[in-house]
Amino acid sequence: MMNMIESSNERNPVLKICNLSVTIKNDGRRFKIIEDVSFCVREGERWAIAGESGAGKSMTIKAITALLPEGSTEITGEILFRMPDGSWQDLLQIPYRQRHRFVAQQIAIIFQDAIHALNPNERILKQWGDTVSLHRPELAEAERKAHLLERMEIFGVRGGERTLELFPDQLSGGMRQRIAIAMALESPAKILIADEPTTSLDAISQRNTITFIQELLERNNLTLLFISHNLAILQAVCDHIIIMKDGRIVEQGTTQALFFDAKEQYTQELVRETMKIMGTGSRQDES
Repeated sequence: MMNMIESSNERNPVLKICNLSVTIKNDGRRFKIIEDVSFCVREGERWAIAGESGAGKSMTIKAITALLPEGSTEITGEILFRMPDGSWQDLLQIPYRQRHRFVAQQIAIIFQDAIHALNPNERILKQWGDTVSLHRPELAEAERKAHLLERMEIFGVRGGERTLELFPDQLSGGMRQRIAIAMALESPAKILIADEPTTSLDAISQRNTITFIQELLERNNLTLLFISHNLAILQAVCDHIIIMKDGRIVEQGTTQALFFDAKEQYTQELVRETMKIMGTGSRQDES
């Protein structure tokens, strides 16, 4: 099993994953799909989880965010969140029905295909307003609308009240993406999880979205977990990378170390393929 890697800086850990395993139960059979995953994220760090399709990236995130069904999955290990008083709360020790509310206070989530996360049958005002009400129920209707207009300015969503009255399919993909991200960040959480947020976007929209996320991280002092199979994007955004394969961590470390001095053959192969796509050579190729 991989040892947990901790940063050398003095920032406080905010999330510890210890020996996390996930088993799927189906027709009396059991399949372990995540096994002994451990890592530690410190305040303000930007972590990536990378690997090919089926490596276990999204399943790991679903376990951390309480999105796996109780009846058909079994989760063991520890998912520890640092609380404001410095104590640690294990998500798995919270009753299942209460986990979602706890996670909503700890983590803001940008899901894969975020532009499709919006309800096509509801106006932007209704669904964004409902998200605000969840986290700030004390706001009256007029205050909530003023809040939305202010957030639209911050997130570069144009059109003011006219845009709020539209349905998602009346907006561009880039605009829907910004609204979906803004809705995710209504949460007071200081940890942001981005699960393949650029998958369905063209190259220009991908670049704009990554730049936008980077600006949000700096502005709000957020800690990041970024999930992607695209190492080129992860190299640009993250300072630490976890490489997964077949539900296990193959290697983890700083971005620079894994790109230029990877120890495991699987990691080296992923980096070489990334360098080919980027049209550059790696130091490993030069040696």
